[in-house]
Amino acid sequence: MNNLFTKHPKENGHSGFFSHFFFAGSIALRMAISTCVFTVHAIFPFIPMPKFLTLEMTIQYLIKKNHDTL
Repeated sequence: MNNLFTKHPKENGHSGFFSHFFFAGSIALRMAISTCVFTVHAIFPFIPMPKFLTLEMTIQYLIKKNHDTL
């Protein structure tokens, strides 16, 4: 049973379950916030997007997070 929680994280550069949990969780949180802000911006286009949540900055964030695990 333990292998179910550690095999994938260790194969992908994490020391174990919690390392992978915080890595994936931080990305999920960032994407959830981005989704909410994009939804508000879609309804109210006059509300500007925060720079750190633009598509370009989100792409850079995801590339950096992915690179950090390699």
